Amino acid sequence: MIDKDARLFGKINIIDFFLLLGLVGALVGGALFLRGGGTILGGGETRTFILSFHTEETYDFNTVGVSVGDNVFDHILGNFLGTVYNVAIGPSVVWNADRYGNAVRSTKEGFYSMTICVQVTGTSSEHGVLVGGNRYGVGMGRAIRAGASAIQMRVSGLRDA
Repeated sequence: MIDKDARLFGKINIIDFFLLLGLVGALVGGALFLRGGGTILGGGETRTFILSFHTEETYDFNTVGVSVGDNVFDHILGNFLGTVYNVAIGPSVVWNADRYGNAVRSTKEGFYSMTICVQVTGTSSEHGVLVGGNRYGVGMGRAIRAGASAIQMRVSGLRDA
């Protein structure tokens, strides 16, 4: 199998063979890591979740463009996330400094805070949920399209449906 010149089957150097084998293993492991969303063995089980997105300040026209049942997409990645389960709209939240330098909460006319709950089918993982191969975890900023609106929001909650 290995000849006097340290060639495997008389064709390839044994050291080159192990380097090639290591490279192939690294490529396969990297592909599994990326496909599995960060774990070589893949994430947890696939099930339905409620993924909440929140923004403290969005234009008033964004609030009328979203309704329960609308499809939701990741605006940057383009992948389908799920459908709107619930929408909550409140006064905008704006933080400004008072004359003493203290942060003071106020609102801005024509702007609203908004929470969009989306029913998604995904795979649980250590740091959130994988939907369409992309991770969504609490605190992550995302631009989403829901109904007729495109809004920059943060993931504010994740729970089982």
